[in-house]
Amino acid sequence: MTENTARSVGGDPIRILLVDDHNDLLAMLRLVLSRRSYDVVTASSGKEALAVAGDFSPDVVVSDLGMPGMNGLEMMAQMRAMSQLGAFKSIALSGFGDAADEASTQAAGFDAHLAKPVDFENLFATIDKLAQK
Repeated sequence: MTENTARSVGGDPIRILLVDDHNDLLAMLRLVLSRRSYDVVTASSGKEALAVAGDFSPDVVVSDLGMPGMNGLEMMAQMRAMSQLGAFKSIALSGFGDAADEASTQAAGFDAHLAKPVDFENLFATIDKLAQK
């Protein structure tokens, strides 16, 4: 895994809002993404993600789908309706990756769908590609 090679948007580090209800996975992903020089803020629920998104203004949202309370699909639909966020890209992380799952994430407003377990190089490449659009 290559470290400290994250691309920037306009000279600033790519801002990532990372959302997952599993604290160990959230902490591990934050560490790995931070080592790539991304600016990472975490949320452990869809509701928390909505609360921090406006102030953080992420370039990319990376979110688990299966969360209690508000799942990732519901969260993304609400996030897309938040005018103060402006343009951002998003990646769904899911244990499911068939065509129907990918169609549902796209319909909810996600730009990409990656299956768990997370392939870090694929995640980095997807973040960098989406952030440059």
